[in-house]
Amino acid sequence: MTEGILKPKETINSPADGIALSDTVREVEFPVLQHIEFDFQGPFFAGHCELGAATFLIFSDGTCQWRANNVMSTAGDDSWLATFALFDRNGHQLHIFPRISSPSLSPPGHVVTWIDNHLTFPAFVFPFASRMTMQYHC
Repeated sequence: MTEGILKPKETINSPADGIALSDTVREVEFPVLQHIEFDFQGPFFAGHCELGAATFLIFSDGTCQWRANNVMSTAGDDSWLATFALFDRNGHQLHIFPRISSPSLSPPGHVVTWIDNHLTFPAFVFPFASRMTMQYHC
């Protein structure tokens, strides 16, 4: 790749000439994301399924990460399904996340680590979040 330096506000006659640079371009620093960690201390049991310790992280930009360790089924061909709700300190519901499901828990007794980074929530509720619940089944 070739780099060229253009004087501020220099006129470019064609796209082949390069990119016009402006003297008003400034570097931007991205803010460090704050996060809240909700720990679910297992084990939890539902039918033939078992979920060990798990963590749900919410970030100030509205993104999330769910990480569950030691997810398994004694019967196999199962999945752990969970729905999470976020509450403020007064017990008012701020957000309900859509249901997520683990990868297939097959064969029987096979232990899986389950990570999901696809959940989001309205970032404006972040400062008010203080409690989370999980409803689950297998």
